[in-house]
Amino acid sequence: MSGYIEKIRSHASPAWLALAVVAWMIPALLFFFLPYSEGYGAVRVPLFEQWSNICGQGEDWQHCFLVLPLALGIFVYLIQASPVPSVGTSFAGLGVVVFSAVLFWLGYRMSTHYLGFFACQGLLIGSVWFLLGGRTLLAFAFPLLFLVFAWPLPFLDNYIAFPLRVLMSHGAVFVLDTLGLEVVRNGTGILSAPVPGLGIPAGHKFAVDVADPCSGIRSLFALMMVSALYAQFTLKSWWQKLVLFAFSAPLAILGNLARILMLTLGTIVFGSEFAIGKNALTDPSWFHMAAGYVVFVVALGGMAGLGSLLANFSRSSEPPGAPGAPGSAANPPAPPRDDY
Repeated sequence: MSGYIEKIRSHASPAWLALAVVAWMIPALLFFFLPYSEGYGAVRVPLFEQWSNICGQGEDWQHCFLVLPLALGIFVYLIQASPVPSVGTSFAGLGVVVFSAVLFWLGYRMSTHYLGFFACQGLLIGSVWFLLGGRTLLAFAFPLLFLVFAWPLPFLDNYIAFPLRVLMSHGAVFVLDTLGLEVVRNGTGILSAPVPGLGIPAGHKFAVDVADPCSGIRSLFALMMVSALYAQFTLKSWWQKLVLFAFSAPLAILGNLARILMLTLGTIVFGSEFAIGKNALTDPSWFHMAAGYVVFVVALGGMAGLGSLLANFSRSSEPPGAPGAPGSAANPPAPPRDDY
């Protein structure tokens, strides 16, 4: 860290230092203190208050509380562990600052705190790019972009939750049919198949509905955040990191499908009250609560497996003389053994 501070000192003039202090303090002051939007209230409150209220209302966005300290920790780690980039000035970053300022003003006029969230992040990114240059921006791109996971976006529930519910019910019915269990789908409900000859209607034996909390949206964004961290610190090349991050959403969906199947099979075998509870939303059973962890077990297991495959593929594709490749000086072949 001392080396990087020395580089900034050599680059800095009093005017530059004053500009840097102002540029990096402005997003914080705007975020924490400026009354920005009403949200669902009657008076404007700062973005920080809107952010903390949304994150604290339920389980869906509580992971956002972890993002700011994680980003700061990653920033400090990169300063200490990475080569110190050269410090320069880039006027392209000034364009980002201007655009973010306009976006912030639009959000204020529209009383839309979501625009304010991303405008503050844009002001931070643009000021780093403008004052420290493109190389510094690339060196610290991950913690700066990682801040996107800090912003709760509950309005996405209206656009994502229901399609996920339909997808979960389709997938569960397909798997159950493949296993030989006769089920039918009704909207987002999974019902036992009717037996017309005996006058048994659909859903007589069991009925499971994929409600909003079971759509998987609760785990989707949290697992995307975890996959970004996992990819950053376990994989080397950018394409590997992008592939793993791209698979985070499918893995979260696969984990939630396993949860729905567990609840459905539990209902078939043990009954609805045991598997679901007296009320799925207000009084869930212990089985229902335990099934929620299946999402993370499946998704994180798949993430670790895919990360291992990508890392092994990278090592196997390296030329023989590359560091870490088989036969290289850093990883020489094992000497022959004489076994008697």
